[in-house]
Amino acid sequence: MKYADLILASAKRIWLSICTAGLAISATALNAAEDSDWVGQMQAQEKALAELESLNGPFDPSLVEPLQAMIRLLEEQSEHERIAELQERQLALMRTNLGLENPQLIPLLEDMVLTRIAIGEFDGVTDNLQMIRNVSANIEDPEVLLRAIDVLAHWYLTGGAGDGSRRRATNFFEARELIEDLEDAAVELYGEDSPELVPWLYSSAMNAYQLVGLLNSGEGSSGPTIRELVRHDGGTRLRTSARGFSLNPLWSRTVTPVIEEGELVGELYLRQGIGKIDDMADIFEAEGNLEAQAMAVIYRSDFQLLMNRGTAFSRYREAQELLLEAGIPAERIDLFFSRPQLVPVSRFYPTLEEAIAHQEAELASWRPDQEDAIYVAPFTAWDESSPNVSEPVSDNAFWEFENNYHQVDLEFRINSRGGVSSVDIIAADPDDRRSRRLARNAARELRFRPAIVEGRGQRLRDVQMRVLLPRRED
Repeated sequence: MKYADLILASAKRIWLSICTAGLAISATALNAAEDSDWVGQMQAQEKALAELESLNGPFDPSLVEPLQAMIRLLEEQSEHERIAELQERQLALMRTNLGLENPQLIPLLEDMVLTRIAIGEFDGVTDNLQMIRNVSANIEDPEVLLRAIDVLAHWYLTGGAGDGSRRRATNFFEARELIEDLEDAAVELYGEDSPELVPWLYSSAMNAYQLVGLLNSGEGSSGPTIRELVRHDGGTRLRTSARGFSLNPLWSRTVTPVIEEGELVGELYLRQGIGKIDDMADIFEAEGNLEAQAMAVIYRSDFQLLMNRGTAFSRYREAQELLLEAGIPAERIDLFFSRPQLVPVSRFYPTLEEAIAHQEAELASWRPDQEDAIYVAPFTAWDESSPNVSEPVSDNAFWEFENNYHQVDLEFRINSRGGVSSVDIIAADPDDRRSRRLARNAARELRFRPAIVEGRGQRLRDVQMRVLLPRRED
């Protein structure tokens, strides 16, 4: 059977199931819809749909309009499961009449993603995002494809990661491959020396941070991530010292890295991330953009702090000098460096004013009850299995994934190299032992760019922070 015939057959089955249900108003909608006008509108669209089908056949494009009108009405009642059925019917009609990869399918596929998120059909979301990527490959504007790949990668990192550390590890490496594809495609599109490449280079650097965070998580993510990493890359890059790693018996299918005290598992991947940021700095230097070059130097230093490298501070001083050379007022530079900042920062800001605006927006999102308290921006953890890693972000994702968060307010010290110690719990909501433990342990693994005065990191006591731990509803 040809692929087009399969599409037609699938469409018929979907349509028959809808007809079997009679497209009658569901009991839920009837109970919710006391407005007789809504009922009348729905019945009118059902009648129009039936008449058009009888007149033109089950695959005529004229059926799309009444289907869309019914979907809009059902959205008023949050009838997501019925909406999903009608959207499948729409998709079959449009693919039959327009072709399997017509760009006009994208708005409908995006709507289907939102519907399936609402009803928890996460595998279906992945399928729809894959379709969007395939369709985007046929659009003349290549940036559309870049955005589609980025959205799919973000889904694998967040909503599509699924429950369980093993599936999360598997999907992380799906995202990792997509991010590598993104960088390759961006290089081909923009060239190796284009500033347009910078966001994709930083996305690769952040993915290295996420990988190292998973490798060093103490909440169940490290083992599955190490196994997946060895399967993809081999174990060589886990050699952070002369001692290397320990190969366990073959039947156990595991590798145990052996590291020196103070080292992170997988530090070589962080160094790769630094290499991406060095490429960014080189691009800005070639452009003669001193301010953006300075910002890249700051971000590079942040990655050095993640590895507990004291040389980061000489780089911060270098960045300050570049900013002054670029004509940035000294008081703005001092303001930026006077605030402790959790690192790495999720997005790259090429100007100091953008970075300061980001700092101020984060600080404004929460503040302690005590007016004179020293505090830093809230930290949103990626997941319960990786509470030491910040939640991934994307500027291209078109959905808001609903998470329920447990809030834990902490107080701790930040030393002169950005490390955290003496963590105390101030409050937790809800107040349960597991959330307290996760938040306390996560905070100890965090790293800050400390307040820097005259080139030196400053120690701070009694710093407060809110930790948000995602808890998805079953």
